[in-house]
Amino acid sequence: MNNNRLAVIDTGTNTFRLLIAELQPAAHHGAVSFREIHSERTITRLGEGVSVSGLISDAAIKRGIDTLKHFSELIRRHDVCRTSAIATSVFREAQNSAGFVRLAREETGIEIETVSGRREAEITAAGMLIDLPPAESSFMIDIGGGSTELIFMKDRNIQKIESLDLGVVHLADKYMINDPPGKEDLRRMEYEITGKINNVSEQFRELLTFNTAFIGTAGTITALAAMSQDLKTFDHERIHKYILTTGAAGNIFALISRLSSTERAEHIPFEPARLDIIVPGTLILLKLMETFEFGEIIVSNYGLLEGALLDLYKKEHGQ
Repeated sequence: MNNNRLAVIDTGTNTFRLLIAELQPAAHHGAVSFREIHSERTITRLGEGVSVSGLISDAAIKRGIDTLKHFSELIRRHDVCRTSAIATSVFREAQNSAGFVRLAREETGIEIETVSGRREAEITAAGMLIDLPPAESSFMIDIGGGSTELIFMKDRNIQKIESLDLGVVHLADKYMINDPPGKEDLRRMEYEITGKINNVSEQFRELLTFNTAFIGTAGTITALAAMSQDLKTFDHERIHKYILTTGAAGNIFALISRLSSTERAEHIPFEPARLDIIVPGTLILLKLMETFEFGEIIVSNYGLLEGALLDLYKKEHGQ
């Protein structure tokens, strides 16, 4: 096996992601550089219906296990030394998540570790900051399928973390019932989002300064970066570090929230399974920008996976 080659898997509420990479110490002390060998993502919608039933459905379990079988084969094919698989929000909530973890171990050989909301945020923050210039303070958001993480860092040290019960899959289950969504459903969704953000807003607002960098990751935000540039395919180089303005995000929301999923597909030509969740995800972002008075956000295509990769590397090298 290649002793520098590691694999990490994010078994998210909406998307399962795989990253295989080789890591090496970087030029300055304590830093690490990585070379991507292979990456892949599959929308499994594992959390679909969990907010209502409390259970991962049989269909979602099959989608998830099939995806992990595929990932397991890729890991073997690429001669990986060690693998880490992280489970987040849906595994913390679903009553039958332990059964999924057991099935994954038995059928794929992949051992899934469920992490707390705080630990998820810590790992995500480390990943998001990998190649961003140092800032005096950073306010980072990760809009996920089952939850939204808010992270404030000063001098690259975490000062405050909150994991909000605001996930795009859960919101879509509750409010994206009609196609296109009804005005009353959108109003109720906005009310829930605003209320949950307001519960923690003062705690973060007192930490923010004029120079605080606002950084966001995950599928909603990268999709918005692609849409604002009218990209027809996902392009890491065009999306990573892109500056998305409140005006651009607001214009996209005004458009997509009144369209049917079929019409929305013309504006999101990749990842068709994101056609309903992009609406609640965009609304979460807009309410965060409005609440904390940010006119723009730095888009990061790095996050939990890259942070997990660093974490695994440090464990391998006793750091």
